[in-house]
Amino acid sequence: MKTNHKVLNMILPAVFVLITASCSDKELEYTGILDHRPEGKDGMWVIDGKSFSVTADVELDEDDGPITVGTCVGLDMVDGDVREIESEDMEECQAEKS
Repeated sequence: MKTNHKVLNMILPAVFVLITASCSDKELEYTGILDHRPEGKDGMWVIDGKSFSVTADVELDEDDGPITVGTCVGLDMVDGDVREIESEDMEECQAEKS
């Protein structure tokens, strides 16, 4: 069987782009109790025993109170990168447990 390499060279990159596009921009929301956080934003944050690497670019939303150890927080991630951490009502964390 003879393969037309020109056709394959045109089709395969297009298939790769389609697969890559469908796998990107995966959004994840995670809610839990804040176990540990660094002094500033940069560093490892621990929420319900899970570690998340946070950079200075992350937005902190403290509309529902200060983000301190022991409070309920929501974490928004895109493609594995933390984008926002926000304070939540404690009811949000209790609802996640039940």
